[in-house]
Amino acid sequence: MTDTTTHERPRVIGAVGGFSVVAGSMLGIGIFLSPPIVATHTQSPWLFLALWVLGGVISLAGATACAELATMMPRAGGDYVFQRAAFGPSVAFASGWVLFAAIFSGSIATMTVGLCKYQLPVLLGRDLSAVLWTTPWGFELTAVELSALAVVPLLTWLNVLGAGPSTRTQSVLTFVPIALLAGAALWAIGMGPSPAAAAAQATEASGLAGIVVSYMAVYFAYSGWINVIYVAGEVEDPARNLPRSLLWGTAAVTTLYLLVCVGLLRVLGMDGLRTAGEAGTAAAAVLAGDAGRMGVTVLIASALLASINGTILGGARVAYAMGRDGAMWPVLGTLDRSHHAPGRALWLQAAIAAALIVSGRFEQLYTMVSLAMVCTGTLTVASVFVLRRREPDRERPYRAGGYPWFPGLYILSSLFVVAVMAREALSGEPGAWYPLLGLGVLAAAFAGHRLVATPTEPR
Repeated sequence: MTDTTTHERPRVIGAVGGFSVVAGSMLGIGIFLSPPIVATHTQSPWLFLALWVLGGVISLAGATACAELATMMPRAGGDYVFQRAAFGPSVAFASGWVLFAAIFSGSIATMTVGLCKYQLPVLLGRDLSAVLWTTPWGFELTAVELSALAVVPLLTWLNVLGAGPSTRTQSVLTFVPIALLAGAALWAIGMGPSPAAAAAQATEASGLAGIVVSYMAVYFAYSGWINVIYVAGEVEDPARNLPRSLLWGTAAVTTLYLLVCVGLLRVLGMDGLRTAGEAGTAAAAVLAGDAGRMGVTVLIASALLASINGTILGGARVAYAMGRDGAMWPVLGTLDRSHHAPGRALWLQAAIAAALIVSGRFEQLYTMVSLAMVCTGTLTVASVFVLRRREPDRERPYRAGGYPWFPGLYILSSLFVVAVMAREALSGEPGAWYPLLGLGVLAAAFAGHRLVATPTEPR
């Protein structure tokens, strides 16, 4: 049996690996699904591009705040560690539990099933939708779910081998699609507008409601830039590499997104984007026919694998940090002696994701915790303000640029998203209240910890 008694983590993630964790976690299918949504609700191409610039700027605002926190406390756990220092164990406990048990596990299940449902059938040339087995609980399993149940443990096993092999794989899965997407975007831009794009005209003004919907699609397409903070305890020379990973990774993906969006406008135009569904495949079909479709499918599959791998890598470190503090089962706060990885936390995360895949409830769970997910990120960035005031003399190897205005911009934008999502949740539409339930779980976890904490224990 593997010895899991050690707590020592070698710092094996270099600058390239850290960059790959950030960029790979951001670069998923969102850049292909969000542009049609944004084009549908914004009539002007300039407004369309401005929203993508705004999303990148706000992501950079969050990244610079997290760079300060991560260099102050270069330990595994990310949000949990920072919020514990700023707001106390009760807030950290609530965020950590929701992050690990719902947000990370739900994201793994959602992305893996999406990969096996949309990209894998194209690559294999087979329909995977036929029901192969019905569980005793009445859940129907197709080849899609069974394939997803194979992908999750495979990537988990890669992470059990340690942060080194995981981030090396992450680098390959990240740099290949970045290079190919950038090349394809520049090719599309250089070719000039297609006849359909040149003929498209849009003169109507964009309403405020449409801009709000568009911004939210952009906001979530940029999510993932934060993931390197969860493995900060394994990053070499964290004072240099953590800020570089966060800022350069976010800036690189922002630049790539803008190139892709300009390329999509040149090929499809605003009218073509609105009806594209998944923009990458639609643009590739115009440029290169069936071969283009297959190429984009491979790119999306690679990007999704990078995003899934980055999520597995980060999520287990939250459970590991909580296990070390006694906020989760202590056994989760141990490392495998042979690979120095939080193996038990990784396999528990895989088990939760697998249970969600089998139940078919992962999409509902992800919707439920979407509001809580925005709140946890906002609390983390707010930790910079709290710790600057409470511990002004603490060593800060990196200080957030543009403080307080730049990090404040991130908080304001997140509060805006929270307000819009809460309004939608109260709209009365069927299932619209789900995000409020996730927020209730976050509040209940906080209240429960406050109640059970002993009077002498910090809360």
